[in-house]
Amino acid sequence: MANHKRQSSMRWHKALPARRTVFLAALIIMMTVLAGCTTAAAEETNTTEETERSEAEVSQVAFDPANFIDPTLSTNAYHPLRPGMQWIRAGTTEVGSRAVPHQIISTMTDVKRIIDGVPAIAMLDQSTDSGEISQVGFDYFALDKDGNVWIMGGYTEEFEGGEFTNVESAWLGKARGAEPGILMPGKVTMETPRWFIGTSGPDEDPSVAEPVSVGISTTVAFGEFQNVIANREGEIEAIDNEIKYYAPGVGVVLNVPQGDSLHQDSFELVNLVELSQDGLAEASQVVLDLEAHAREVAAEVYGAAPPAERYP
Repeated sequence: MANHKRQSSMRWHKALPARRTVFLAALIIMMTVLAGCTTAAAEETNTTEETERSEAEVSQVAFDPANFIDPTLSTNAYHPLRPGMQWIRAGTTEVGSRAVPHQIISTMTDVKRIIDGVPAIAMLDQSTDSGEISQVGFDYFALDKDGNVWIMGGYTEEFEGGEFTNVESAWLGKARGAEPGILMPGKVTMETPRWFIGTSGPDEDPSVAEPVSVGISTTVAFGEFQNVIANREGEIEAIDNEIKYYAPGVGVVLNVPQGDSLHQDSFELVNLVELSQDGLAEASQVVLDLEAHAREVAAEVYGAAPPAERYP
């Protein structure tokens, strides 16, 4: 599922600005301490009741295009969809058997398209390992009247040595057996049952999530946050993939890998900025360029789809 790609979040041909990489050395040392402290709060909630909930059936909200609204209204505080927001997150990932510096830059663009009758907006993700581009792509998010943020499609490319190697995933709505779902509900309590995030195709197990802690405090490099929600996310047969910590008004501030995590991605928020109009235009153009490439290398998904556009 797109949300479990190695974040995120571009076929980016520019060098990373120095101000975005200077955090890494200190963060590698800091991550183990912070993750351990914050995870303790989540682990304390692993009661018998939580175990019973995690073994329950997955809840799934009926998909009704009439129930969706303009995603730029951004009514879900725990997953903002406001164009121009840019998150810089950093930590480590495993390459082979060793931990290396890992950075993700996620940008909410103003690129939109209609997917299965629903307006969706693109978030651009750029991942680097040891300062070298490893994965770039975007996800399409939609918003319903209840404040649920849905993931409706996406596209991800993998890189090696700065060169494109292959398409990691490509999907749009229900086409070709995919099924959209909710990444972040509008309201989460400890009684919220495990929910369906979605699947990008019939050959992929559905991704699901469930709350681990609600209303906790979390401290990361960017600062301290209150009323944080921690969700466990993963495939239905391997839900113990990662715990993501969502802060109100910000979104994901910390990711702690769990036993089912393949790459053991560990990262935290180190900066949050509001792009200028020129910066937003540049990021949005990257998404449009990626879609153009997708029409060539993933034609079975994007070839027949009308080009996406920017919000006026």
